[in-house]
Amino acid sequence: MAHTRWYWGVVVRVDAARDLLEAAAAVAERDGEVRVQDPRTGHVTLFYAPLRGRGDASGLAERARDAARSAAPFDLVCAGFGEFASPERPVAWLGIAEGSHHLADLRTALCACDEDCHRHAFVPHLTLAYGEDPDAYAAVREPLAHLVGDVRVTARIEELWVAGFPQSGHPARDLRYVDRIPLGGS
Repeated sequence: MAHTRWYWGVVVRVDAARDLLEAAAAVAERDGEVRVQDPRTGHVTLFYAPLRGRGDASGLAERARDAARSAAPFDLVCAGFGEFASPERPVAWLGIAEGSHHLADLRTALCACDEDCHRHAFVPHLTLAYGEDPDAYAAVREPLAHLVGDVRVTARIEELWVAGFPQSGHPARDLRYVDRIPLGGS
């Protein structure tokens, strides 16, 4: 049996995005060509660890506890349609209208406790959909942007989560929350 590596990260759950993600799936999901984030796993990723084994989530959680202890709970508001444009795999997302400085502070603390493997500038966001096929994504882009419109998703953030998915999986369908890490004031 092959050893499966996992993508582990630290996220804030945004369970309040469930209705929006369900509506997005009805508008944009296209047989693997456009994958909407599973409505049960709406989140903002703060930190990406290197590929590790399935059982390594608890070690990451332990290292992340110090970062979480230094932060108080806060309110997060997600709003505004945005995209990471890419000719290979565009990504649609909801931006951060309030609370981004808390996310940035948490990210800084998390990066001090483990190796960060995020390859791009940190742009906090709540992923809506991945365009696995750019042409299929182009066909749903406007309906998805229209759906998002003036939607505001508000969440009280009182904890971080270690979350991951297998290397052979996909973050839209295979993400699992594994370890809950309370913030300092909760």
